[in-house]
Amino acid sequence: MRQAAISFRSKRLTLDGVISTPGQSDDEPGALVVCHSHPTLGGDMTDAVVMAICEAADSVGMATLRFNFRGVGDSEGQFTNGDEEGHDVKAAVDTIRRWPGIDGRRVAIAGYSLGAAIILDNLKRLKQARAIVVVAPTVESLKNPKFAGDERPRLVVAGQNDKVAPSLAIQRELDSASQPLRFAEMLDADHSMRGHESMVGDLVAEFVAGALA
Repeated sequence: MRQAAISFRSKRLTLDGVISTPGQSDDEPGALVVCHSHPTLGGDMTDAVVMAICEAADSVGMATLRFNFRGVGDSEGQFTNGDEEGHDVKAAVDTIRRWPGIDGRRVAIAGYSLGAAIILDNLKRLKQARAIVVVAPTVESLKNPKFAGDERPRLVVAGQNDKVAPSLAIQRELDSASQPLRFAEMLDADHSMRGHESMVGDLVAEFVAGALA
């Protein structure tokens, strides 16, 4: 995986991130923007789940952009617990869509835990993304009718033993959602997905590659 540290602007702030691109290819690859979990719980762009998704995406020939939300790591500003971070996700999508050697028409977004909630709360800002993946989203964040009625390919991943985002409650919330929508449950996984990171990464990469094909 070829990686490069970058910085990009989100409104008046500069955020830090890492872009990875796959090996030599005759075609411009599609890309996936990956959003991390809550920083007060140690979440940043080096999350084990985030890294597993990026590594799996690389293995199927996709570029990725992982980044730190405002106030996290070397990103400027203050973390606002989701109030302003939607601007950061949009800025990341816009950045990778313009990146040389990447097919800006084939970009997807993925978020883990808080990152998933921020995506779900900001779908109106993320219309350029062709597919959406949320890993361990809260039930409350899934109540967004814009997500239920979205016509883009969507994947929801939940842990069987997740007490923060209970799998059964998530499934019930998705019952009335429109298609195309895929739900996947990680057996014996809790909210951290510890021990299941590679499985989550492979699942997300396979889904996004198919959605962007």
